[in-house]
Amino acid sequence: MAYIGNTPAEAYISISSQTFTTINGTAYTLSTTVTTSDDIALFLNNVRQKPSTYTATGTTLTMGTATTTADELYCVFLGKGIQTVNPPADSVGTSQIADDAVTTAKLDNLAVTNAKVADDAVGVDELSATGTASASTYLRGDNSWAAVAADTNDKVSVSADDTTPGYLNGKLVAGTNISLTEGSGGGDETLTAAFTGNLNASVLNAGTVATARLGTGTADGTTFLRGDQTYAAAGGGKINQYQYTVLTDYSQSSTTTATWIDVTNLNVSITPSATDSVIIIQYSLVSCNSTGDYPFSRVQRDIAGAGYGDWNYNVGAADGSIYRVSGPMGYTTANDQITGSMSSLLKDSTHNTTSAITYKLQFVSGGGTFKVNRCVNATTGGGASRSLSWISAMEVLA
Repeated sequence: MAYIGNTPAEAYISISSQTFTTINGTAYTLSTTVTTSDDIALFLNNVRQKPSTYTATGTTLTMGTATTTADELYCVFLGKGIQTVNPPADSVGTSQIADDAVTTAKLDNLAVTNAKVADDAVGVDELSATGTASASTYLRGDNSWAAVAADTNDKVSVSADDTTPGYLNGKLVAGTNISLTEGSGGGDETLTAAFTGNLNASVLNAGTVATARLGTGTADGTTFLRGDQTYAAAGGGKINQYQYTVLTDYSQSSTTTATWIDVTNLNVSITPSATDSVIIIQYSLVSCNSTGDYPFSRVQRDIAGAGYGDWNYNVGAADGSIYRVSGPMGYTTANDQITGSMSSLLKDSTHNTTSAITYKLQFVSGGGTFKVNRCVNATTGGGASRSLSWISAMEVLA
């Protein structure tokens, strides 16, 4: 019987068939191994069944609906066709090309075009060049890997033989401060070129000379070019920071003698940027003492909350009734309406830290009443005054 439509190719059609005489149930055994239901044509009572109504894998045929002994079932093996990945549901082809199945013999000469090659798909291993591909070799025009030949001399070969004195020097090269030496005549000559002058700034393009060419050392954002052509950090003596505290309150008063008292709210904190920097401390404490001995003042240091203590900025040592002080203030009898200033400038070069440092101011009264920022006499006029005190800390880089 002729086919309706296109005749299947003989290479993909098998005449072998199997008729099932025992019809009862859903499971049957095929005589030919198949891949999917599309590999066979299954007929039930002379009506061809859709592949979706049964499954066929290997030699096992499974019906979607059980048959009875009154049914007649037979199938024909159709062969295996070629299909694409994810074919349509009604596709007749059932077989896909297996991975790594296409050999070079299946490809026509020049079949793979540039458009079919992905970017970066061809690596060094895919090239047919001879030699060893490495970081020190390059692909030459003769399809071989080779190192670039080193130029071991500064001579230029001249193919023409010319014994005319000065010919090469005068005709071949023109320029100022360029010296050319030609070899003896006969055969190929060699020409040696040398620059004998000095380069002027006018012959240099802008941006030609990098900072690394100007001097030795590390050129970066923290260094500067010194006169000896070395890059180094800026010299010492630079004021890095300044901290300052002012006290305008005049309410503090004390009659305590021979005991150091903190000046309320008169301290300053600073965090050094280098362990070898120097901290300069200055202060002015305005006060008045009614009677008794001279009052004194001093500065104490606390590094990162470790506790206050003196540091070695004093001359001499304290013993007995001798105070180690920073600044004294004289007292004159009956001048309790006159304020005076105790001030000093101190240097702290032993802090050895980049943690916060707090400097506080203290006073001691020899007797009588000690007032901060005011005179003892509370009346106005007649020399009665109010003032302010201050303390500052300044970091000087080494």
